[in-house]
Amino acid sequence: MKRAPLWIGYPAAVVVVSATTAVLKMFPNLTEASVALLLLLAVFLCASVWQSGPGVVAAILATIGFNFFFLPPLYTFTIQDPRNVTALVVFLVSGLLIGRLSALSRRRLVQLEAERRDLVALTHLSQGFLADTNRETLLGVAADRLRQALLAEQVVIFVPGQDGALAPAATTAGAEARSDLAELAWKQGNSAAFPSALGGTDIYLPVNLGVHRVGALGARGIKSSERLAEACATLLGLALERERFLRMARDAELTRASDDMKTTLLAALAHDLKTPVATARGAIENWASRAGPEAARPALEAIASLTRRIEDLLKVVRLDAGVDAPRRERVTAREIVEAAVARFGEALAAHSLYLDLPPEDIPIEVDPSQLTEALGQGLENAALYSAPGTEVRVSVGESDGQARFEITDRGPGVPESDRDRIFGRFVRLSDKPGVEGSGLGLFIARRLVEMNGGRVRLLSAEPTGARFEMLVPRAAG
Repeated sequence: MKRAPLWIGYPAAVVVVSATTAVLKMFPNLTEASVALLLLLAVFLCASVWQSGPGVVAAILATIGFNFFFLPPLYTFTIQDPRNVTALVVFLVSGLLIGRLSALSRRRLVQLEAERRDLVALTHLSQGFLADTNRETLLGVAADRLRQALLAEQVVIFVPGQDGALAPAATTAGAEARSDLAELAWKQGNSAAFPSALGGTDIYLPVNLGVHRVGALGARGIKSSERLAEACATLLGLALERERFLRMARDAELTRASDDMKTTLLAALAHDLKTPVATARGAIENWASRAGPEAARPALEAIASLTRRIEDLLKVVRLDAGVDAPRRERVTAREIVEAAVARFGEALAAHSLYLDLPPEDIPIEVDPSQLTEALGQGLENAALYSAPGTEVRVSVGESDGQARFEITDRGPGVPESDRDRIFGRFVRLSDKPGVEGSGLGLFIARRLVEMNGGRVRLLSAEPTGARFEMLVPRAAG
């Protein structure tokens, strides 16, 4: 509905005050106080309907009329009783204040109504965004929803592409927007608003998410406030971020399902292989007792290697399933080294093994079997990737309240870019003939150490080789 021009209020105020004065003159028995209150009521009516300007005019006209028609001597501006001067001044001030307060109240009501409309629009917009669960659906309807919320003619949503450049991602029908202003809003975080050729206002503003900007919004011919446009841009940013988190959650669920399936397959494979491998091992050992150890050695070594692969697969399955919780005991670092060398010493038969142990024991509180397994995996890895006859050194020390286990070899070493990747499952960096392995040893070692509150890393050795390091907290006392 089109509002009447503001100037209409001034002649309307003259008409209302004049009509009120004429009606009051028809009742000569009214007291001066009653006349004053009724005239103030007319002033209030003018100010509430036509705001403060006409209200001031009504207050002045009412004061003049009150003096001329109702204060003795009548029909003259002379005031007979000095007390009426005070009454007239009070009447004028009261009329002006009533007009001003009435106009302010009306203006405030108009603002509250606009804020209510903005809040309703934002509520509907947020409900619409929450109903969308992927970017294709979101961007497909977001532009139309924003156009309705902003009472705009055209809306364009800009988001950065894979190449990092800002580009329109969704528009309303036939919408055109200035990419340079959208680029400026996105890069600098500044909004731009100016009168639109379509009527209303054109506005370009960044779509923020906290301190980050995820795009830009261009709206042409909006009839709502710029503050509502800023709130809509914020809602759009939250909706895009929510969609990103939902997509990540879906991807994570798919990954978890894939990992669960792989774990199940590994468990089934390892379990199904144990029985035939055990049968084959028994048959080979029986044959070895008749054919002699030298003839049976290749077969025995091959079956031992296969058995170890199956054991590693089962360990990975148990680690993924979380069934191997640490059973902590108070032991010393020396005991862990001695147990690991005794258990995995066969892998080091072709190498020179040196132990560098401190004179004083370092107490630790861990699962002894798990930490022994982790250190043994490091020993096997050092033996596997260093030439026969080279030195493998195991040392134990203490730093910053932690027990430090180190295994140093003289192999080719590991590039710095691969030192973290090598702890992944089934990761092998060497394709050298004769180097066997499942790519699970270091993965198992890291998981076991981390389960016991420690950490593992791979460093370079001097002058050549690699240094496998395990750090676990020292026990108190």
